[in-house]
Amino acid sequence: MESIDFIMYFLFNFFLYGFIGWIIENAYCYFKNKHFQEDGFLNSPFKPMYAFAMAIIISVYSINPNTYGLILMCLVIPTSIEYITGVLMKHYFNKEYWDYSKVKFNFQGIICARFSVYWTLLTFVGVRYIQPYIINSLYELIMPIWIGLAPILLLGLLIDDIYTIKAFKIEFFKKNDNMA
Repeated sequence: MESIDFIMYFLFNFFLYGFIGWIIENAYCYFKNKHFQEDGFLNSPFKPMYAFAMAIIISVYSINPNTYGLILMCLVIPTSIEYITGVLMKHYFNKEYWDYSKVKFNFQGIICARFSVYWTLLTFVGVRYIQPYIINSLYELIMPIWIGLAPILLLGLLIDDIYTIKAFKIEFFKKNDNMA
């Protein structure tokens, strides 16, 4: 696979699974709390944790299709990304979007064994069984326009990131002004 093809495929999976992650989180929230998720880090229907985790796993697996390696990646990569994201969100934005502190076998309330197992199963099934048949067929279908669509989506994500970070900065300064 040529480097531009690899980048385009990575970006396709990145955006697709970021959107699928948003759907999964909203569905989970609705079934658990009887309402959709009230807020997220970004304003767009996109979850960066899912995007990065799945795009990385799919990319590595496409280079080295080893089932045992896939299982290990499906455990380690989403759990690591969830932990790093949780730490960064607390430290830089003073936000906690999830709290596993009451769940058995948690670490700092940011990750826990139960959800790590859920992510392992979901990502394994997605990469091993859904990706090769459904997602790759969708990619083949959209590939002719993807080279033009990917930069537009990247620009939209960048604008959303900037807007979100500016909003958090404003909120951060308002809280600090009230404390003074």
